Amino acid sequence: MFKNPILAKNFGVSSEHPLSTLAGFEVLSQGGNAIDATISASLTLAVTLPHLGSLGGDFFALIYVNEEDRIYCINASGWVSEKISVDEILKRGYKNIIPESALSIVVPGMVDGLYKIHKRFGSKEFKELLNFPLKLAEEGFPISYSLSEGLINNYNKITKTDLKEVFTRNGEILKTGEILIQKNLAKTLRSIAEDPRIFYEGWIAESLCKYIQSKGGIIELDDFKKYEAEWVDPIKTEYKEYEIFEVPPNSQGATTLILLNILEKLNLGKFKLNSAERVHLMIEASKRAYLVRNSFLGDPKFVKIPLEELISKEYAEKLLSMSNFEKVEDIPLRYLDTTNFVVIDKKGNIVSAIQSIYHHFGSFLFDSNTGILLNSRASYFNLTGPNKIEPRKRPLHTLSCIIAKNEKLNEKIALGLSGGDYRPLLHAVLLTNIIDYKLNLQEAIEKPRFLWNGYKDLTIEEGYDIEGLKKKGHNVKVLRYPSRTGVAHALSSNSIITLAYDIRGDSLAIGY
Repeated sequence: MFKNPILAKNFGVSSEHPLSTLAGFEVLSQGGNAIDATISASLTLAVTLPHLGSLGGDFFALIYVNEEDRIYCINASGWVSEKISVDEILKRGYKNIIPESALSIVVPGMVDGLYKIHKRFGSKEFKELLNFPLKLAEEGFPISYSLSEGLINNYNKITKTDLKEVFTRNGEILKTGEILIQKNLAKTLRSIAEDPRIFYEGWIAESLCKYIQSKGGIIELDDFKKYEAEWVDPIKTEYKEYEIFEVPPNSQGATTLILLNILEKLNLGKFKLNSAERVHLMIEASKRAYLVRNSFLGDPKFVKIPLEELISKEYAEKLLSMSNFEKVEDIPLRYLDTTNFVVIDKKGNIVSAIQSIYHHFGSFLFDSNTGILLNSRASYFNLTGPNKIEPRKRPLHTLSCIIAKNEKLNEKIALGLSGGDYRPLLHAVLLTNIIDYKLNLQEAIEKPRFLWNGYKDLTIEEGYDIEGLKKKGHNVKVLRYPSRTGVAHALSSNSIITLAYDIRGDSLAIGY
């Protein structure tokens, strides 16, 4: 039995923490627009779920401006130092970048991304939008089940690193319901409220650089000063009667569109939703889409990507005819954490946003002076190929988000979820649940999911034809439902606003 979705007339928010949802909702209630609410919700997530999306991480958003009937995209992913290179990594004796090291840190892009979207579309004063998250950092809030689980699962690492300063008390890890106070993070937020560029050009950047260098990192103040988030054009394809918009490279968002182009030709709707046939076809399509991702995608400033060709229907035809997948079955895919949210305001403007520090607790490096937990995003780089590490390059990014439009129904859908490498497949699962199987948003999110690990293995929630999948050659690990297969949020807008949130996290949706 599924929960019913939330219905609203005017505006709403769905996010992975109730206080984040409340932060965005209060801004909307006080006359702010979707961008204003996004800033408050995002920074509240950074305070309440720092292990998923702190100020030390990256941010992407698709922004639908109703008056223009246009979708904008902000890329606030960070770059590595001007002084880093493959030779430097090898010289230090590494064959790859270790996540729990200072070399894994990119310049955090999120703060400038929020600043950029506010300058272009915000209606309230930037400073005002930080009141709620700043108060939470200063006065504290009860630790959620999600954060508590993360702390328990990483007990040994946390108690042996600088994170113990904020996440332990009297030598013990903070538990669910205990109050987390982050005074130094509040100090940082107060400076950002006055001028967000202080994060890149002032004492915050100086403190972060000094800390990173003390841990063996290479990032310097000039790497911060010259960093800016970028406006980029979203990419799109058509899936049946919907236009699907995604984030362009250096995001892996194109993988979602390639996958959907293949699936459109397979007519999934003729198979039952939980059938072995549906799952098998989606995995076969994923093999092709992920092979393209690994072969072509990276930072477009460094790699020439034939993007228009890759996301074309003709290219999907070629991929569908392929039969040799030796290259793709050594990916492997990894489930890594992040957090996303969706917002709609009374004028019909919509934001689909996502932020992350990559691994759970990122690099496990915490600058106590600023209260910032730093990302591990550079560990996604390779030493060869389109995603090879190079000076001031941004890594291929797992983060992406969706806005879909159906002109005939005058409908817009925003959705996203956590999932790391699995995100394109999970996006396709959610979209086909909605479009092919006609589920409402809440049903689409709550239905059991499956993950393909890049080899022959499937991790799958209870509720599918497991024996049928085994007969098709899949190695199947069954998870008790519901499990950690991404935490999703979605909204749709036509004559009414519908909001949905995931039972797999501490999520909440509120609409009015």
